[in-house]
Amino acid sequence: MEKSKKKNIIEKIVIFSLALVVLGLLVFFLKDIFFPFIKLEISNDVDGAKEFLLSKGFLGYLTVSLVEGLQMVVIFIPAEFIQLSSGMSYPWYLAILLCDLGVIFGASIIYFIVHVFKFDGDIFHKQNKIEQYEKKMTQKGSKSSILLMYILFIMPIIPFGAICYYGSNKKIPYHKYILTCATGVIPSIGTSILMGTAIKEFITNSIPVWLLVIAIIAAAAILFLLLAFVLHHFFFKEKDGTPDSFMYSILFSLSFTILKVLGYRKYTIIGKELLDEVNKREGSYFVFGDHHTFYDFASMYKLGKDRNNAFMINEFYLRLPVVGKNFTRCGMIPKKMYCADLKAIKGMVKAKQEGYPIYMFPEAQLSTDGSYNEFNLATAGLVKKFMIPLVLVQIRHGYFSKPKWRKKQFRVNTIVEVKRVIYPEEIETMSIEEIDKAIHDVICFNEFDYNGDLIIKNKNKAKGLENVLYMCPECGEFYTNVSDNNTLKCSHCGATFEIDEHYNFKSDSIKNIHEYYERIKEIEYKTIDDINFDIEVDTRIYTDGVKKYKTDSGVFHLDKDKLSYKSNVSDINFEYKVKEVEGLPYSVNEEFEMYHNKDLYYFYPKENRKLCTRINLIYGLLKEREWNKRS
Repeated sequence: MEKSKKKNIIEKIVIFSLALVVLGLLVFFLKDIFFPFIKLEISNDVDGAKEFLLSKGFLGYLTVSLVEGLQMVVIFIPAEFIQLSSGMSYPWYLAILLCDLGVIFGASIIYFIVHVFKFDGDIFHKQNKIEQYEKKMTQKGSKSSILLMYILFIMPIIPFGAICYYGSNKKIPYHKYILTCATGVIPSIGTSILMGTAIKEFITNSIPVWLLVIAIIAAAAILFLLLAFVLHHFFFKEKDGTPDSFMYSILFSLSFTILKVLGYRKYTIIGKELLDEVNKREGSYFVFGDHHTFYDFASMYKLGKDRNNAFMINEFYLRLPVVGKNFTRCGMIPKKMYCADLKAIKGMVKAKQEGYPIYMFPEAQLSTDGSYNEFNLATAGLVKKFMIPLVLVQIRHGYFSKPKWRKKQFRVNTIVEVKRVIYPEEIETMSIEEIDKAIHDVICFNEFDYNGDLIIKNKNKAKGLENVLYMCPECGEFYTNVSDNNTLKCSHCGATFEIDEHYNFKSDSIKNIHEYYERIKEIEYKTIDDINFDIEVDTRIYTDGVKKYKTDSGVFHLDKDKLSYKSNVSDINFEYKVKEVEGLPYSVNEEFEMYHNKDLYYFYPKENRKLCTRINLIYGLLKEREWNKRS
């Protein structure tokens, strides 16, 4: 044990020493070669640029190869930076050759230290990930380590060095191993260098910005298509439709890498030990959370990333090209919002039988004002029927990061807390009403009750707010609010509400967005019996099982008893009582929607898109009144 610990310390010392060497060489390349070269290129001194590179000669070539090779040994230093830089500094064919020589050099060092010093590179925790992929390959009937290396080299989430450590630990002859490394990295290296070359041409005004964008997209698309082909051939065919599909880890890992690079999201996880206890039991369980922002999916994934999970998702997103198909392969469970959906129930039953955790948001639609959307007893009935553990999660501050009305996302620490776990033994003793109350007690809360420690210093906190706070509570006028930086102001009476760093209003009358929205509700409710909307709309109809939507136009009607739609150009004409439709979800300043005969109807108001929020609010009031009558 002591000997193993000593070896691990030596390995860390060697690798981190090499890391310092890599960083030193990288600084040298940037300071003495890359930056001066780019300056000459920008000034259109082509001859001077060529002479400068010739003057560096072998030293410049050697630096590129050394950085590429040594960063593989270190693993955690990204190779893409030197590849992009070399693509900007040298002709593409020379840049590819230099980087590939660097890979051969780095792969040889790794092979040597693994076989002589018995280093395995596992201190960076990448081997476990590769072992998972190896297991999946074995399940597919292939035990070829070389084939797996080729697949891993074109994946964007596994460093070259980690793959070489894996290959060196297998019984692969050096000549086969080094040939695999030298050829397997070419697609990835070529993509980075192509992007670097395109950036250089743009900087020197040789190509316009639109051509730069096309070049970058083309390079990424080539690599993605190659990756998609290989993954589909080796992983998807038998694993489609389950969260155990290979694409699951690809999609989520890539999503989190993008979020991390952009720096938009931070997480604090609380109560993870409660979820760990549930996982010890194995088998399926429910995880319910509040739904204040679209990124709640990322928050839930962050909480439960130790296991692949079946997410309940709006079936509309599964209609999207490429992404939708891969979501289906990941075992996502499609659900028609506010609509009885037998297919969704079958998906949950399948997930339960195969032992996957089922993640869902009972509120179904995003919060408008930072509070919650009501839902009925059907969710609690589902828990009672399935008799699997129920994990209740509260996601706080997500609303302030990206509410549905704001286009821009702010950097806010999202708190994900496991508040309660209810095991089947307890569920069996509870009534549906008691289960419903337990769910509501955790996920139905107001974000503004938890914003005391929040600090957001952005200057555009009110931008877009007029699209949901569509009425002035002081004068009662509709659509007169205008947002400017951190201020919402009524153009009719001049009532002004300024947002502070805690996202409260600097006002004695109304404290925050939630109270403002509640005030609008109070005003609207006074005339709820008199509502009579006839809204001219453009309509998109998404037929169940058909990718392409149909267009239509007509009149959407809503009063206190019913809603209806009558087309102006076709024979479509339907009507529902309010009690028959659970909700009318909407997108801010765009559309509101509903299902009819399993088809999804998107209604786009022709004259005033702010009506989308108002229709959603009023319909919510009608449903609340109906629920109160039932109780």
